[in-house]
Amino acid sequence: MDLSLYVDAWAESAERTLSLLANLPAEAWETPTGCPGWKVRDVVAHLAAIEAELSHTGRGGPTGLDVGSGEVESAYTEAGIRQREDMTTDALVDELRIAVAVRRDVLATLPEDPRALAEDTPGGIAWTNEVVLRNRMIDMWIHEQDIRTATGVPGGYDGKAAVLVVSGFLLALPYVLAKKLKADRGTSLVLDVSGPVTRTVTVEVGDDGRGRLRDGASTDPHVRVSMSTDTFVTLVAGRDALQPLSITWTGDSTLVGDLLAEIAVTP
Repeated sequence: MDLSLYVDAWAESAERTLSLLANLPAEAWETPTGCPGWKVRDVVAHLAAIEAELSHTGRGGPTGLDVGSGEVESAYTEAGIRQREDMTTDALVDELRIAVAVRRDVLATLPEDPRALAEDTPGGIAWTNEVVLRNRMIDMWIHEQDIRTATGVPGGYDGKAAVLVVSGFLLALPYVLAKKLKADRGTSLVLDVSGPVTRTVTVEVGDDGRGRLRDGASTDPHVRVSMSTDTFVTLVAGRDALQPLSITWTGDSTLVGDLLAEIAVTP
């Protein structure tokens, strides 16, 4: 993967997020988002904490916490939010703006080896350059959507990040079908994602028990599910639905129910 794709998409989403926050009325900061347990203020504090840590600006990230696994755990992200409880909303936006600007300057020169361990990661977690840049792009855009959905300001699906995030989430479907659902060998499903990001894919469990993804629709799937892009993102990102979800299907209803129950792949 060309790392510049991740960096450009992250930067675009960061600028859109900052523009969105600049016009946010005071009361909107206390609005609950689809990110379970977080209000808009918590989302912004989280973004400020992570970006300040990576750019070595502002208050930085929390200290004295062991990230431990290969994922940034909830205790770590919550600590970054609590670290900013005394900050005004203007101060949070300023911290995020400065951190993004510094980080963009740093990333103007991309790392040479995508597979090398990155120098700056949340909590010092052992991520490669590719993983940290991909994850920051996903995190920034998903939280942009959290803020937009909570405050009734749609947008962001016409940018670079939307396509990359949706494509990345689709790649998780073989794992969901084969490993999380433990579907029988030969099981297949077709997923139609309608605009603004449009994709049709088939997910199948092979004779070896492994899930595989391919573009296009198989002729006789066990299930065919159709949903809008924002519904797909809401489900895979594990968000609470703040607006009605748009889902239709044909085929095995039990498999559909299992899929929708287990499709979330983000922490």
